[in-house]
Amino acid sequence: MRGSPPDRLICLILLLMLVPAAAWGATVTRTLSTAEPGAGEVFEVSLSIEGITLGGVVETLPPGYTFAGTDHPADRILARDRQVAFALINETLITYKVRAPSSGSGDITGIWEDFLGESNGTIPASHLAVDGIETEEENTPQERPTQEAAPPFALLTAIVALIIARRWGGQR
Repeated sequence: MRGSPPDRLICLILLLMLVPAAAWGATVTRTLSTAEPGAGEVFEVSLSIEGITLGGVVETLPPGYTFAGTDHPADRILARDRQVAFALINETLITYKVRAPSSGSGDITGIWEDFLGESNGTIPASHLAVDGIETEEENTPQERPTQEAAPPFALLTAIVALIIARRWGGQR
């Protein structure tokens, strides 16, 4: 049984509206070189980015794990405490390094923002455990926040604003 021409037209219009939206959506995925690093080992984290021309990513590391560097341009990253923010301008891959603590487990979590596409989302968590040993999260006095932290999107907005101001300021 075939549908009437108006029904087929409505289905075609809906299909044409939904497929481009799904195909053009931004995605960010994370890949770890290892999920069970050795004590003190430095390992790589890769972020694959699709569909973001101008935006940013903020990664939050588990307690005890520290940011150990990246090849991403230095004027487009900001590392503070356990968070690392990357400003994105036509990037498709970001690789950074993390140093594992002597023991501990937890999740790397992340968020992304597409400024031109006016969308944002989360990056699925990636679990880590030093030498494969699970531990309970401990709140030591130095890990307790003493003041409310700024939201990650504010950090991304500030980084992108600095980059844009620097580029426009240099074109005079």
